[in-house]
Amino acid sequence: MADSKLATALKAGAAVVGVFVALVVVLPLVPLLLELVVGVFRAFFDAIVPGGKTYE
Repeated sequence: MADSKLATALKAGAAVVGVFVALVVVLPLVPLLLELVVGVFRAFFDAIVPGGKTYE
């Protein structure tokens, strides 16, 4: 049985609200996640090459 127009509109509205909430929650976390990834990457290579760029 097909959904009524009201049910379809409610589903579309719920999807839009869900996407908006996801963006509001996820976008502020992006810089934190990037900083975490870069920190892990740098820590990994600091363990391989002690002293990093300043090593003489």
